[in-house]
Amino acid sequence: MSANKKNKFKHVVYDLSRINEWWLLSLGMVLFAFVPYKYVLSDRIINYALFTSLLTEPSLYIALIVVFSAQIFLFASNDYFDRHVDALDTHKKKRNPVCSGAVTLPGVRVLLIVSGILPLIASTYFGMWAFVYTAFAMFVFYFYTAPPLRFKNKVGLDVLSHGIFVNTFPYFFCLVALNDFTVGTTFLLTVVMMRSTMAQLFQEIRDYEVDKQVERNTVVILGQRRSLWLVFSVYIGMFAVTVSLMTSYILWGWGIQMYYAIILLIWATYIPVFHKLMKAKNLGKSIEKLWMGQGRTNLWQAVQYVLAFALYALFMTFLWFIDYL
Repeated sequence: MSANKKNKFKHVVYDLSRINEWWLLSLGMVLFAFVPYKYVLSDRIINYALFTSLLTEPSLYIALIVVFSAQIFLFASNDYFDRHVDALDTHKKKRNPVCSGAVTLPGVRVLLIVSGILPLIASTYFGMWAFVYTAFAMFVFYFYTAPPLRFKNKVGLDVLSHGIFVNTFPYFFCLVALNDFTVGTTFLLTVVMMRSTMAQLFQEIRDYEVDKQVERNTVVILGQRRSLWLVFSVYIGMFAVTVSLMTSYILWGWGIQMYYAIILLIWATYIPVFHKLMKAKNLGKSIEKLWMGQGRTNLWQAVQYVLAFALYALFMTFLWFIDYL
C-alpha cells in the first residue's frame, strides 16, 4: 500500500471516526458490564478462572464489535453532517477531515455503510431485543445530525437523545445483550445517561457562539449561564440519589451496596471542575480545557479516574479490614 493510500485510509477510518476520543471510555463501559455479570455467575468469587472465562467468551468480543462499529458510525456521520457548522469554528474545522478535504464523500459513504451494517448483523448473536435496540440506536445516531430530523437542532430533544443513546450506547447495549437489569446495573445506566446529558450540555455551552449563528438547540435558547446551572442541578441530583440509595440499603436492605461508592468518588472529582467553571469568564475555553478533554485519551482523564479508583481501593480495603465485606 502506497503512502498516499495509507494516509487516505487513516483519514477515513481513524480521523473521521475520531476513535482516539472515545475508544478507552467505550472499552471501559463494555468491561464495566461484563465483569460484574461474570462475577455474579461465578458465585461472587474473584479468581483466575473468572478472567479466563471472560477473555475466552465470544460474547465479549462480539459486543466489542457492535459497540466499536456503532461508535464509528456515530462519529463519522456526525463529522459529515456537521461539516457546515464545524467550518465556522477554526479548531473544529482543523479536526474535521471532511471540512479540510482530507475525506471525500465516497470515503464517508463506504465507512457509513460498513459501520452501519456490521453492528446490526453482529447484534443478532444476542437475540431479537439486542437487534431491535441496536437498530433503533443506529437510527438515532444517524438522524442526530442528519437532516431532515437533525435531533441535535431540536430544543430538549438534543439533550434527551444524547443522554439516552449517544454516550450511553456501549453500556446500555451490553445490558440488553446480557439481559442484566438489576437495581445496581439500572442505577449505573442512569448514572451514565446523566453524565451523557451533562456532556452534551457542556458541549453546547462551549459551542454557543458558533451554534447561535446556525442552530436552535437547548443552550442557544437558555443561554450559557442558565445551562451551566442546569448541568450543576443534574450533577447535584445524581449525587443525592447515589447517597440516598446507599443509605437506603444500609437501613432497609434495598438500594445499592457500598461497592457503588466508586460513583460518589468519581462525582467528587468533578467538584474542582464545577468550582472553576462557576467563576470562569470565558465558559467556552474553560469547558474545553476542564471537561471536553475527559472524553479523550489524555492526562486529565487519567489523573481523574486513577485518583478516584485509588481512593476506592483504599475504601474497599478498609471495609474488608472491618469485616464489612
